[in-house]
Amino acid sequence: MRFYLVRHGKTEFNLARRFQGGAVDSPLLPESIINAQKVGSYLADLKFAGAFASPQERAVVTAQNIVDQWEVAPKIKKIADLREMNFGKWDGDLVAAHQGEELFEQFLKYPSQFEGEKLGGENYYQFTHRVQAGLKSIFEEGFKAEENVLVAAHALVISFAVKSLLGKSFEEIRATGLVANTSVTVLETNDFNEFKLLDWNNTNFLIWF
Repeated sequence: MRFYLVRHGKTEFNLARRFQGGAVDSPLLPESIINAQKVGSYLADLKFAGAFASPQERAVVTAQNIVDQWEVAPKIKKIADLREMNFGKWDGDLVAAHQGEELFEQFLKYPSQFEGEKLGGENYYQFTHRVQAGLKSIFEEGFKAEENVLVAAHALVISFAVKSLLGKSFEEIRATGLVANTSVTVLETNDFNEFKLLDWNNTNFLIWF
């Protein structure tokens, strides 16, 4: 099966450069609705056996605007384990307010050392285990090898779930960057043990439609 993973559209918190983790939400920008519809148009010629999303509003609204472009719009199923990383007391804060702090440096540059529990949040080990479990729960619904599923989620969720399943270290994942808003990443697996990356962080279609 193939996972078509789409990061939610840019939000007000993204624009303001605020932490936007698993405990907070903010509305999509008007341009993000349009971009989500472009994702839908880009994927419209494919057949999807299911559609899934993080339960957070920014992901659900993105997913709905995608499937609304299809001839047959599947019902979106929310997967709790696909919520964004829990940043604890950082959630909602301006990113700039924490730059220079030791924990912030760990968060960005040394993720294997990041002690998110000190903030009342998650560390990367807890987070990655959770989001891998979220994708596995979708796989275990029994989709056929040739079937596609849509998954609308978040920057850290997609980047760390996909790259960790491909065997990359946390430091490698952080160093190579996270997926962009309304980007498409495609991950293929037939057994949830071996994985093939078919597309990564694709936003080319945003200028085509």
